[in-house]
Amino acid sequence: MKRILYIVFILWATVAKPQHYPGFSQYVINGFIINPAYAGRHEAMDVTLGHRQQWVGFDGAPQTTTFGLNTPLRIKSIGVGVGIINDKVGVYNSQILNVMYAYRIRIKRKYKLSLGLQNGVMIKRTNWDKLTRNDQQDALLQNQNPTSVGFLSGAGIYFYGKNIFAGLSAPYLVNTLNKNFIIENPILATGGYYFSLTDDHGIKPSFLVKYINGSPIQGDINVNYYFRQRLGVGVSYRTNESIVGILEFGINDQFKFSYSYDCGLNRLKHYNSGSHELLIRYYFGYSANARNPRAFAL
Repeated sequence: MKRILYIVFILWATVAKPQHYPGFSQYVINGFIINPAYAGRHEAMDVTLGHRQQWVGFDGAPQTTTFGLNTPLRIKSIGVGVGIINDKVGVYNSQILNVMYAYRIRIKRKYKLSLGLQNGVMIKRTNWDKLTRNDQQDALLQNQNPTSVGFLSGAGIYFYGKNIFAGLSAPYLVNTLNKNFIIENPILATGGYYFSLTDDHGIKPSFLVKYINGSPIQGDINVNYYFRQRLGVGVSYRTNESIVGILEFGINDQFKFSYSYDCGLNRLKHYNSGSHELLIRYYFGYSANARNPRAFAL
């Protein structure tokens, strides 16, 4: 049965109209991966390394590794960054390299509005040799490992303050590997607020809504609890897909890691043992102004 599902999965990836775009459970923690306007958000050089293993035990399931670096410049209204994504789905393997630029406008001293752009390239490879087939001499599959290169461009807007954030982004607004790149581009809306209960305790409700033309709207609802800005635990519900548990731990103000586990709710839950995602982050003291410790929760 699992092999049949794998074949269906590969056929879907081959003939389905929309392009596959990586998905993440820790977008609230690592907003830079979905919105270029996030660049420079924490007023310090921010370096992240992440890995997501989706649907563990399911042959050909997505595996995504990410690297991100973003920082404000000495001209404080400007933030820049670079993001690298390596994504594997079945016989497909793609690498994305993006360069981000954000211009930040201060609003009434308490808030900032950031406008972001990103441009980059995608290298996509198809390795049909990885497929198990009855006819090993099938001429249609022999030595058919094409490589294609495309141009990517996206944009986003991000509003934030000490305890609040809201964003709207289209990270792949242009993708020349996709004939209908504008129609099929995912549009992402995020928002959240950090409520300080005491000096040591706080909670942060947040959400994400993803829209792709021709697909059902997907929503994530999240609630995270924080203790002394060092420990965070949370839970998310992704509509018709999964429940996600998230753990965050900060060794100090600069270094932290987070882990999430997705427990599936749809039919695929019978054929895999869930999804795992790990993120490691380090803040460098690049900016003359110290990073606000509340940034741990935002």
